[in-house]
Amino acid sequence: MNDLFLTYLKTNVVSHTKLILPKIPLPGKVILISIKLDIQLQELASLLVTNSESVDWRKFLLVAALPWPIPLEEELLETLQRFKALDVEQLGTITYEQYKQAGLWFTGDEDIKIPENPLEPLPFNRQEHLIEFFFRLFADCEKDPPQLDYTQMLLYFACHPDSTEGVYRALSVAIGTHVFQPIEMPNPVAEKTSSLTDMSPIEEYPELEDNFMSEERELQEDGEEKEEELPENANTEMISMQTLLRVFRGGNEVLDANRFANHQKIENIYLENFIKVFQDLGSKNLEPVEVAVLLKHPFIQDLISSYPDYKIPDVKIILQRSEHVQGSDEERSPSRLTEEKK
Repeated sequence: MNDLFLTYLKTNVVSHTKLILPKIPLPGKVILISIKLDIQLQELASLLVTNSESVDWRKFLLVAALPWPIPLEEELLETLQRFKALDVEQLGTITYEQYKQAGLWFTGDEDIKIPENPLEPLPFNRQEHLIEFFFRLFADCEKDPPQLDYTQMLLYFACHPDSTEGVYRALSVAIGTHVFQPIEMPNPVAEKTSSLTDMSPIEEYPELEDNFMSEERELQEDGEEKEEELPENANTEMISMQTLLRVFRGGNEVLDANRFANHQKIENIYLENFIKVFQDLGSKNLEPVEVAVLLKHPFIQDLISSYPDYKIPDVKIILQRSEHVQGSDEERSPSRLTEEKK
């Protein structure tokens, strides 16, 4: 299954991103561009290592497919509600037809200029292919028809340049409503704004700038709200142990990293700690607890501030390094070597 996705990725997704060299190599150097692409993919994988041996292959392909429209939290929650509305039996899954009917936070209707010459091929509609690719990436294709666990998919899209913000976005998706950040941090707006500008791939992907800037404005508004008082009903929703384990997937990344491990069961590394947290909060039989109460527990606070899985890696590091290597290759062009011999 992984080989199928990798082939699809290289053909329809990666080949239309900046993860390949933008210039055509000289004759005789066709192998070079393939080697550089492999190096770029290896470097990307190193940014996504969940432990010393494995990478979450879905997140790897998702990041390799950048740029794609980064959703705001509001858009994630609206998409979730559309999926749930079509999931009449509340099974947590939908078919491809339902997926297309509900739609994502973007459409495949790009402003594509149709060539005047009817013999010329139509431009590549990348966003339309991305929508199809996302379904194939997250759906269980062993079922007939394939079924998409839409909450699991949206949790992946909760990722954010700021890892802490990504965790709160994921909690919001898992619970189904906005989760306020109760922890006060020094100068939160400046810190998160810096994260958006210094750590995100905006400079390399201008088409993402609008969404990131909207997210920045949202963060600024959130920061202003934190200076005042949170709403009285903030974070009064209940969260179950199962939902918490779904957000913090410790150990399950290894399961997803191995295509032959579909039927293995790996215990979440946070399970024992979560049990203790629930018991500390008075939930002796592990009944759901209030979100506001859960977020005050020291273990949960430390976990949120250090959990890395909902962070978008800095892809531009790889791109800049590749451009530097390419520039070095151009300096050693055949014409210059000829002049040196002379």
